[in-house]
Amino acid sequence: MLIITGEDPANDDIKRLERAARQRGHRPRVVSWNELSVALDDRGPRLCAGGVPLEVDGIIHQMSTDALDGLIILGAVEEDVPHINSVDAVLRSADKFATHVRLVAHGVPTPPTAFCPNDHELRLFARDYGYPVVLKQPDGARGAEVTLARGEDELLAKAASIRDRGTPLLVQRFIAEAAGINHRVIVIGGAFVAAVEQTGGRPGDFRSNGPGDVCRPVTLTEEEIDIVERAARAAELDLMSADLLRSEDGPVILETNSFPAFGGFDHVDLCAHILDVIERKVREHVPLVLPQAPSSEEILVAEVEEELAIHSGKGRLAASAVRDDPVSAGEGPFPAST
Repeated sequence: MLIITGEDPANDDIKRLERAARQRGHRPRVVSWNELSVALDDRGPRLCAGGVPLEVDGIIHQMSTDALDGLIILGAVEEDVPHINSVDAVLRSADKFATHVRLVAHGVPTPPTAFCPNDHELRLFARDYGYPVVLKQPDGARGAEVTLARGEDELLAKAASIRDRGTPLLVQRFIAEAAGINHRVIVIGGAFVAAVEQTGGRPGDFRSNGPGDVCRPVTLTEEEIDIVERAARAAELDLMSADLLRSEDGPVILETNSFPAFGGFDHVDLCAHILDVIERKVREHVPLVLPQAPSSEEILVAEVEEELAIHSGKGRLAASAVRDDPVSAGEGPFPAST
């Protein structure tokens, strides 16, 4: 069974995945993450629905920080069940600054960005980058809580207005030559799949991924493809979209997303690529086998054998050595000396 899970009710992308999986001969089951549970006992964690354990071959999920409980459920079984996008990679991708730290550590170009816990630090880095600067929450999405400050007074006023969910903010150098234009790139299984150019739908808005944005297929250069594939490896995401900007100094990655919306990518079969990855993961999966504690019957038998060995004159240590140590019998990686 292939579990496809996300929000409730299932959106169009989930429904497309279900249809594609069924056409390939899978038994997909679409279920909201809040209808799943995990049972934990001496057999390990088991994914359940309606209190009944599920026989799961793989999981494709559409969860991020808006479904933390769902990620906890996935985290409990992810060592045992092949899946698309690990919990750690999803959480890191949802954190814009953690993403920048990861990308920079792996040599992926990003715009200069500073994590600032107070207004003093904001002012210092904004002056260093030069106005205008981009100001954003570390975990915003779809262009929400991202704004442009053209001077210090505007910087502080806008910082105060978007601080509802936390004091630390990011300040970032503004890529003026890319204002209103972004390249949304899909990477699946570590390989570039497709890209679209997003153009902002509101006059004067520097953002490209807000309401009313327009998408059209675009061709990337070999350098840009190499950068987005390196970004996917750095982010450790099986399924990733990246926002790529074309700056005067070359392409830079603005952010990554762990389950991109399919909208705008009608010219490519994203479902086929996603199913290719989960099928490969299922084929390559080696189940985690935990050592089982001996039963009371096995313990009793071992004690009786040991007593018999002692009474036969072999002694406790000799009996243990013969019975338990294959090396001493010449059967292990180091043969007995002759």
